Amino acid sequence: MKEILIKVNKDEDLTYPGAGYVLGIDKFSYLFGKTYNISEIKKIKEKLKNKKIFVSFNRIIFNDEIEEYKRALKSVDDLNLSGIIVGDIASLTYNLKTDVILDQMHLNNSYYTINHYYNNGCKGVILTNDITLDEINEIRKNTKAILFKEVFGYPHLSTSNRRLVSNYFRHFKLNKTNSKYYMINEGIDNLYYHVIEDDFGCHILGANPINLLKYTSSLNVDYFIIDGYLIDDIELVLNAFLNKDINKSDEIDKLYNSNSGFINKKTIYKVKKDEK
Repeated sequence: MKEILIKVNKDEDLTYPGAGYVLGIDKFSYLFGKTYNISEIKKIKEKLKNKKIFVSFNRIIFNDEIEEYKRALKSVDDLNLSGIIVGDIASLTYNLKTDVILDQMHLNNSYYTINHYYNNGCKGVILTNDITLDEINEIRKNTKAILFKEVFGYPHLSTSNRRLVSNYFRHFKLNKTNSKYYMINEGIDNLYYHVIEDDFGCHILGANPINLLKYTSSLNVDYFIIDGYLIDDIELVLNAFLNKDINKSDEIDKLYNSNSGFINKKTIYKVKKDEK
């Protein structure tokens, strides 16, 4: 049975119904509207005993952070969570008791790769937004790993450790007044891409949220993730997914200017069979 997880971007998200929640943790998560310290995560886990709680360490870790990162992982590992989501594959070597879920943004796109990590202790993966419905279902047929798929939210395009926004404002001698800006694709589609700069670098998100409501019956995964990052209210979206009301899909697209992303677009650049 497919279950719905809500990525928590504000405290209010914890009141929404669903199978569980994905929490960001201070210092080791990015692209969360809100993150929590270990004590707060423990309290949330104790309060929401009947919900599945996943904590996301979705950042790549630098050498000078490793010891603090290990301590945080070990502390969270003692909380009896449903899973720990990691972006750094070194976590697979730390002998964690909790199920480890790998989130590599754009890299979890092949059952060969997923099975390699599964055979080395990774229990599940968050699939990339760059692959099609047929490719997702092909992965399902060929892996035992637990599969997670974002079904609503702004897609991640890129992350750089460089301070691109700050450098831009410094070069042009402008005042930087915010952490969120837009990059305009002028002359092609004039879309406004979200550019977010934080303590960990610069992140670019898609111009439009993805909305896969009409594909939920065909998506053969274990968990759907709904992400309201940069979106004020996701109640309409959440209710539509919980009630499997695909008739709301067009209304959601109109309200949030969302689309189906790559889910029904043929993959053009792909390694041919038996080629290396």
